[in-house]
Amino acid sequence: MKHSGLRFLILLSALALGSMTGLAADPATDQEIFNQAKILMFDLNWEGAREMLQRLIRDFPRSGLVPQAYFHSAHCLRMQRKPEEALRAYDQFLQKYPNEPFFAGEARQAAVELAATLFEQGKTGYRGRLAAALGDAKKEVRYFAAIRCSSLKDRELNSKCVPILKEILARETQQELVNYASLALLRVDPDALAPAEARKVEKEPQRRGSDGRMFHLRIYEGGESTAPKVELDFPVSLAQLAIMALDEATKAEIRKKGVDIDNIWESLNRHGSANILTIRSGNNILKLWIQ
Repeated sequence: MKHSGLRFLILLSALALGSMTGLAADPATDQEIFNQAKILMFDLNWEGAREMLQRLIRDFPRSGLVPQAYFHSAHCLRMQRKPEEALRAYDQFLQKYPNEPFFAGEARQAAVELAATLFEQGKTGYRGRLAAALGDAKKEVRYFAAIRCSSLKDRELNSKCVPILKEILARETQQELVNYASLALLRVDPDALAPAEARKVEKEPQRRGSDGRMFHLRIYEGGESTAPKVELDFPVSLAQLAIMALDEATKAEIRKKGVDIDNIWESLNRHGSANILTIRSGNNILKLWIQ
């Protein structure tokens, strides 16, 4: 993620170089082949770009551009929606160049994402790959895997995410990362998040607000006579995260009822304290309120 800007700058440089040199129709040097591959990637011609990159690897094995060619070749396969081939290509890149300074981190994250996608497609053989990522010595891999695996429907993997997500909240200061970890923990173990947040609020009372209000969410799948499937109670400071944690099907139902889920905070405030916003869809009931 953090290297995407660098990759774009490299692409722009390649385009500029091509315009100055009159890029050859049949590029003959490693740099010319690489520039042509970049232009094809810019045009979203992933197969053509990959062919160029493979040519560079084959014809110029000692070129300093070969590591990038391996990485971008894997990226092309990913963009062609060939996850298994792409994962093998990222693995090949990491096996050959584990310490490559610019793209190794991005390749590791891409490998986790692909393994998770394949697992979601029912290919359970990738479960071990995800479990290994959750135990990776590199915290960037471990963190990314925990956030990604929090959305999988696998209780054992979810449970392995919890201590890593807590580690992020305890040790990291980058707000975006902390927010992602909070949302992930909210998915897999809300009870683990709420007490920690409550303790923070006690230390920083201004975050809760002067009235000490709490946000409440209940989801019933068999009517109100049944126990709620989801039952969350959080300081108001976490309300937006709780709303973000709703699955897309629930959000779609909320939108059908004429409620702007993306700005639901304002709707809740308009309802006032202790007034419940109730949304029904058959036997499914969602209740939101602040008290």
